[in-house]
Amino acid sequence: MRLFRRHPPRSTKRRLLSWLVVAALTSLALAALTASPLTTRLDNILYDRLQRASARPVDPSILIVGVDERSLRELGAWPWSRARHAAMIDRLTQAGAKAIVYDVLFSQPAPDPTDDAALASAIARSGKVYLPQFLESDGQDGAPPTLVGPLPELAQGAAGLGLAHVRFDADGVVRRMAPFEAGGPDLAPDLMTVVHRATKAFGAPDATRGSAQTLLIPFAGPPDRYRQIAFSSVLAGEIPPELIAGRTVFVGLTAPGLGPAFPTPVTPDAASMTGVQLQASVLDGLRGGKMVKPAGLVSRLTFALSLLWLLLAGLLVLPPRAALLLLASLLAVALGVSAALFGVAHLWLSPVAAILGLAVVSLVWGWGQLGRVNDLLGHQLDRLRSAGPASSARDEAGFESDVVARQAFSLGAAITRIDDLRRFSADALFSLPDATLVADAERRVIAANAAARTLLGRAPQATAGGTLACALNALEPLGRTFPPTWPTEADSGRAIDLHLADGRAYQLQTVFRRDEAGGDAGWILRLADITPLTAAMRQREQALQLLTHDMRSPQTSILALLATTPDLPADVSERLAACARRTLALADGFVQLARAEVTQTIMEPLDVCDVAVEAVDELWPQCRQRRIEIRQEGGDAPMMVLGDRGVLARALVNLIGNAVKYSPDGAGITVRAAAVLDDGRTFIDLAVVDQGPGLTPEEAALAFRPFQRFDRPGASAIDGAGLGLAFVQAAAARHGGAVTCTSTPGQGATFTLRLPEVAAG
Repeated sequence: MRLFRRHPPRSTKRRLLSWLVVAALTSLALAALTASPLTTRLDNILYDRLQRASARPVDPSILIVGVDERSLRELGAWPWSRARHAAMIDRLTQAGAKAIVYDVLFSQPAPDPTDDAALASAIARSGKVYLPQFLESDGQDGAPPTLVGPLPELAQGAAGLGLAHVRFDADGVVRRMAPFEAGGPDLAPDLMTVVHRATKAFGAPDATRGSAQTLLIPFAGPPDRYRQIAFSSVLAGEIPPELIAGRTVFVGLTAPGLGPAFPTPVTPDAASMTGVQLQASVLDGLRGGKMVKPAGLVSRLTFALSLLWLLLAGLLVLPPRAALLLLASLLAVALGVSAALFGVAHLWLSPVAAILGLAVVSLVWGWGQLGRVNDLLGHQLDRLRSAGPASSARDEAGFESDVVARQAFSLGAAITRIDDLRRFSADALFSLPDATLVADAERRVIAANAAARTLLGRAPQATAGGTLACALNALEPLGRTFPPTWPTEADSGRAIDLHLADGRAYQLQTVFRRDEAGGDAGWILRLADITPLTAAMRQREQALQLLTHDMRSPQTSILALLATTPDLPADVSERLAACARRTLALADGFVQLARAEVTQTIMEPLDVCDVAVEAVDELWPQCRQRRIEIRQEGGDAPMMVLGDRGVLARALVNLIGNAVKYSPDGAGITVRAAAVLDDGRTFIDLAVVDQGPGLTPEEAALAFRPFQRFDRPGASAIDGAGLGLAFVQAAAARHGGAVTCTSTPGQGATFTLRLPEVAAG
């Protein structure tokens, strides 16, 4: 059974608004991070690891003829004569090389002009030689570099010329090449762009024709992966022609320290990749269609923001553990997608910015949620502490440095206390002798005690989710059917008597419950068994009937007989008549007292001063006969009370009538009305002041007891049964008021009837 309802400290709209703010701010931050170079170093580290993990077979049609240590030993120190280079070109041409990429710059004339002529002739005869060009800066800031190429006579016979320009990233590592470089006012093609376009098969892919300004080099592995032979071996004729035929031959420096060497992702420990090996890697990537294109800014933003918004959506609706699993999944997706695009689509889409964004958002949202949890725990603990004694969880848990943990311990102890209270409330409910039902705001029964289940035993569905109206209709009360919308808030606290066909009677009462926020919390319904009380009331009515009819009729007959029998002595006749009248007064007083105590009154707003005037008018004949004057004070303005006009009129008649009875002839009686404030509430006091013999304090305390009379000189001549003031006290109690008596013997008495004031209108 739920006796407590949980209320979030924040509205859903406010939480959604905070989520939108976080989403907008983090999206802008992630977009700025993605577009900035702040993650370049981390991007490069991840790219290098993927590059080293992506080793593949090299193009077997690529052959490197290296100027290595053996060649230097056999042919002498570098540089060599150009006649020797001419001999190398002739050897390679004769062996059937498909293309000869000569990675040596012949920009200056040889000491012997015949050597330049021999080299130019060999290049022209071959028709397959590709020579490099270089960009040289003149050292002036802002000045464009100068394009340096081979001698014109050499360039004239070459199959093609291209830039042998090496691009370094910010960390000094070579990862990319540019198909075209700005050489002065024009774009100069890279040497490998020229070779690839000249030697590629028809219809083969050409990455150099794309819009990308740079391409990432797909290194096949360490530099020694490509087939390499010594320069001196080729000149000596030691290499069979079939090893050269149909291949693209790179000729360049490979001996350590002889020429430049470059750090690459696949040579992390030392700068051990020579220029000719680097050029071979570029051509291998171009021919295989494996050049890696860097993703554009739009693609990177779309990728990062898509993952971010997936995470944000999950953080909004998922519990913490599921959100953590979602974060891990999205991180894995980011890495997986990046690796898949790199390996399959040859597209480099770095996940670093997205991963950093996801991590930062998770931390920010997590800390924000932790702060909200902390605030919630503090708020709920304050509520619980204000509702009961402070918890001792802090002492039981010992020292705990974490604030949330301390509050969690305290909240756990408070929940334990609430659980004890819930069990106590449930035990109290189920142990009630009256049938009790608890319903939710939709009027469906959510709990019923043993007495209710016993009472509704023939309709168990009424206590298993049925409505309160269904449960009551199952009892088949006489003359009443409850609609499905019963009860309404107006029915709360109103007692309803139900009579069943088997003679049982129950008093029905409902209480409307509200939650802490003032919303509907449900209903509590009680069915009290009033069968014995109903039987007693029936017997009481029968007794009243006996008094009103069976006792009054004989006394009335006696009075009538005395009036028609003149032969009786006068003193006997008068004595019998007095006894008969006293018996009638006793019966009337007892009936009026009984009905004042138990009869249901009809309450309505009324002016109590008007009721007092009616009482005075009723007693006017007696007052006139004894020359008693009744003065009324106060009451110029209406003094409204909620009461039964007939009962209040009888009570005032009894009070003023007593004053008339005990006042001497010619005396004065004052009826004073006044509004008084008592304990923050306004009451109307009606005081009846007489000039009779008065009462002692002891007699005043006993004056309102039934049948109470006091001996006074001449009191034997005053009729009465001692029930008038008892009726006044019963009437006052039924109206939520009281009656008091103040008196001094010999100075009269003051009887004050106090009734709660009700607002006019």
